[in-house]
Amino acid sequence: MNKCWAILFLGLSLSLASVFTLAQQVGGDVEVIVAPSYGAEDGNQESLYFKRLLHRALQLTVPEYGEFELRLPEQLLVDNRLRVSVQRGVVDVMWRNSVERADNGLLRVPVSLLGELTQYRMLLVRERDLPLYTDPLALSDLRQRVAGVGAQWPDVKVLAHNQLPYVTATGYHPLFRMLAADRFDYFPRGIYQVRGEIEQYPELDLAMVPNLVLSYPNDVYFYVSPDNPKLAKRLTLGLERAQRDGSLDALIDEFDRLRWAKEQISRADWQVIYLDSPLPAPQRR
Repeated sequence: MNKCWAILFLGLSLSLASVFTLAQQVGGDVEVIVAPSYGAEDGNQESLYFKRLLHRALQLTVPEYGEFELRLPEQLLVDNRLRVSVQRGVVDVMWRNSVERADNGLLRVPVSLLGELTQYRMLLVRERDLPLYTDPLALSDLRQRVAGVGAQWPDVKVLAHNQLPYVTATGYHPLFRMLAADRFDYFPRGIYQVRGEIEQYPELDLAMVPNLVLSYPNDVYFYVSPDNPKLAKRLTLGLERAQRDGSLDALIDEFDRLRWAKEQISRADWQVIYLDSPLPAPQRR
């Protein structure tokens, strides 16, 4: 009787071990990809768009590369800390603006994530100062005013290269209150960003200049570690498929701020001040 129970227990143990081993094998076939959120979980439309586009690019490449799981980093990472984390492979992928060929030790996925939406910067100013921007302005006029920008943003190099005065702040949110407090004159924002930012800070009495934009190459790309060319190839393939099957454009249209930006470009009658980039911009796909 004891032998029968022992045999039964041994058989059950082997079965459970087999199931556990199989589960490990199945789990091992899923590629875990760590990507930041930038507030996507809090309803940030821009960040949510990039997160969903990342998911779509990975989804479209499952036949070649297998299943995947997106995970958040263990801590909030931004700017240089995020870049270093990607470079070291702690985080697998990030998205950021690029205005030059030098990618600061990262591997660029060479497909623009927003196309022409990134080529125009509207000026965010204090509402009371809007009359100062009614008449056409030249680059020389802007050199008499001061821009505000994040200290670690690629835009700093563009402003410096074009001899435009600027002040910087660490991070993103302080710049809006600095603008409201007369610390600088204007805040160049992406056309797909500015509308939501005004809505986010109604108490600051900020407004966008409706008849003037800055333009310079400023595409947004995915970046990965130089040690992970496989992921770069996977994302390149997925994004190209998203372009071809229309799902990239369809995703843009799901977000009202991005859709609004497309509409502004299509019927734009604004004055454009073109700025030179520090280095020739990479060719977009």
